[in-house]
Amino acid sequence: MASSLDLTSFAASLTDFARDNRAHIFTRLLIPGMEGIAGTPIHAIKDYMTLIPGNDEVVLTNLITKSVLQPGRKGKFTPTADAVKFQNRVAKVRPCKVDLEFDEPKIEMMYKSYLGEVAGGDIDPTTFPFEAYVIAEVIAQAQQDMRLISLYNGVYNAAGNGPLDVFDGILTQLLEAITESQVPASNIVELQAFSSTNAVAQFEKIVAAIPDRYFYSDLICILPRTIKTFYENDYRKQFTALPYNVSTDKGFIDGTNIPFVVEPGFNHDVPLITPRKNLCYLYDDESKQNKLDFDYDKRERNLAYIMDFQAACGIAATELIWTGDVN
Repeated sequence: MASSLDLTSFAASLTDFARDNRAHIFTRLLIPGMEGIAGTPIHAIKDYMTLIPGNDEVVLTNLITKSVLQPGRKGKFTPTADAVKFQNRVAKVRPCKVDLEFDEPKIEMMYKSYLGEVAGGDIDPTTFPFEAYVIAEVIAQAQQDMRLISLYNGVYNAAGNGPLDVFDGILTQLLEAITESQVPASNIVELQAFSSTNAVAQFEKIVAAIPDRYFYSDLICILPRTIKTFYENDYRKQFTALPYNVSTDKGFIDGTNIPFVVEPGFNHDVPLITPRKNLCYLYDDESKQNKLDFDYDKRERNLAYIMDFQAACGIAATELIWTGDVN
């Protein structure tokens, strides 16, 4: 294999490779961190979020019901007022992009690293060409940005230039829903800052706020690793045993069947409990909206990497989130 690249022809071959493998490339990008990390409480996105393809607005509809049963034989029709309602929340995919510029030394460095992995037997160049290697490096970083920064903490800013700006994240939407009283006050309990001496009691307060009708349903607890560690430390001090069975991926809140879902990008001081699949990840699966191109500037000797796609996230029913407010 040659030890140097013709960068003009390489830009063309990159574009051809991207065109031929467009569906696979964008599937990897648009479903961030799909695989999670096996054997840890960092779960695959698909395991607890609803994945929704769409190219514009999507209505996240949830049927919320109150008591409907009443005595019969009244001789007339007496409908229960406001017993059934559709909770409609709208989510909209937002345009996202990746604009990169590789200078000649950077491309040569990447190529030498690639050749080293080929020589070491880690890469088969017949099934994983250098074009795929370059694209995979960028996709991996874009996925990391999406999951660690955008998915929970993003605040949409069309004029921005970073991962925080691409769309409103789950936490941003939740805090707005709380401010607008879209989350019932009874779902939000008063808490103290979590620590290794009070975490068990703090979790018990949140769990106590969950109505019986939902308590044994398929709920999950989303939290940062620090709060999970506080819980384990406090539990160990109080009961001399760890709150999980064999491995951390089976961790749950003691006395419940609610598993822990650790999100590295969940920058919040309070966990949240919600039904599995109540949180949604949206992506545009129409190829006309997803573009990946490369351009080599001979005069400047640099390669431009240009990618466009659309994504967003949402909450189907804010009434089905239980969390706390730290004083």
